[in-house]
Amino acid sequence: MYSHSRASLTVLTRAARRLARALRPGDLVLLLGPLGSGKTTFVRAVAEALRVSDPVRSPSFTLANIYRGDLIVRHLDLYRLETLADDDALALEEYRDDRAVTLVEWPEVGAERLGDPSWLVRLEHVSLLERAIEILAMDDAARTRWEAAGG
Repeated sequence: MYSHSRASLTVLTRAARRLARALRPGDLVLLLGPLGSGKTTFVRAVAEALRVSDPVRSPSFTLANIYRGDLIVRHLDLYRLETLADDDALALEEYRDDRAVTLVEWPEVGAERLGDPSWLVRLEHVSLLERAIEILAMDDAARTRWEAAGG
């Protein structure tokens, strides 16, 4: 577990880079936090650390973007979804892939369809320029990788 109660952009970026070193294909990362707390900024830093060359954009209107780097990165933003019916055409479970890392902003509406997360990232406002960040590895394998990824 990683927790920092007063995270500047530099600390946020360092935490994202460490997580990127710990990620493996098939990992599901759920990003939780209020609007403007830094979820997309965190995803950009993870993608940069994974050598994604395309600009990472918030997929608020498209719902999903896919990038290639050291790993395939699937970035979902479910902010605009209020509910998902069983017969919904948006098959979220198809976005989770054993060959890719999937990062999901606003995952609450689709959590049941996405499956068990490997990681939870919680971001909160501390001030205009600072955030609180907590990264939780959800199983022993992820915790081992987090420790190996170092500070």
